Amino acid sequence: MYTHHIPVYARFQWLNHPQVTTFLSRFLKPPKKGRKGYDKVWLFRWLLCKHLVGCSYRDLESMGGIDYSTFIKFRKRLTSANWFARLFKMFTAGLTAKAKRLHLVLDSSFVEACAGEKEQGAEYSGYYEKTGFKLHQIIDYETRLPILQTVSPGARADVVWGKRLIRSAPKGWKVSAFLADKGYDSEEFVGQLKQKWRRAEVGIPLRRTTQKIPAGLKEVDTLNWKLKASGRNLSPMFLNARGEIERHFSRKKRVFRLGEERTRHLKNFRVNCYMTSIMEILEWLSKPEELCLLFTKLHELP
Repeated sequence: MYTHHIPVYARFQWLNHPQVTTFLSRFLKPPKKGRKGYDKVWLFRWLLCKHLVGCSYRDLESMGGIDYSTFIKFRKRLTSANWFARLFKMFTAGLTAKAKRLHLVLDSSFVEACAGEKEQGAEYSGYYEKTGFKLHQIIDYETRLPILQTVSPGARADVVWGKRLIRSAPKGWKVSAFLADKGYDSEEFVGQLKQKWRRAEVGIPLRRTTQKIPAGLKEVDTLNWKLKASGRNLSPMFLNARGEIERHFSRKKRVFRLGEERTRHLKNFRVNCYMTSIMEILEWLSKPEELCLLFTKLHELP
């Protein structure tokens, strides 16, 4: 049992929860040979603390008594081994494997680059009138947790990267509903969803058409509108569930400080996105004890 305590605010005390340290110990074990070094679970929890409170590596040194360069080297080793992405996939595999149904919501969120155009991978978005990156994410409406994500430069089309996410999603997921906003209004995208998960109810609102409608006809009477609306559930009550992902992104930026890390380049932004998603899952694990049973069959990362 790990007893190292991380000094954090009351709302972040889940970082010291026994379940959190127990699960992390499955994926952060000391080497079988050679010098053991510092407890890797402890180091990783300090990195999460830095992300949550917005302190520097020098501050970690003063609080933990470990040289600041140790934290930097440890994070670089995890990044080079693609450890953050692999841990996220392991966690989400446990979430989706036990779920009886998945109510998925897709959207993207723009994060401004702290150094503007000087950052590698950052692009200017005319819609936001800023330079930065985009996080494309699918969450489960029932648990409010991210289960699939990717990042891109800030000027990329949402529907294009949405198609990439759907292609990478397992076909065996029990998807009962899929929601997205007008940025994903594409017949090709809807067809891809129907082909992937035949029983899924798709809720993507239609963009307003610019074609001239003959006098006496309403927009809903046009053939084009009817053809595009076929296969979709456009009930307002059903579409209103899309608001959950907006609250999810708001909390990701406000509580987990995504975009406030002052790191550079798309590669570091990708790692920060995985870190915030991992923290969301760890926080969820620390609350209802019985939900931890979802992860009893997880294997160790190679």
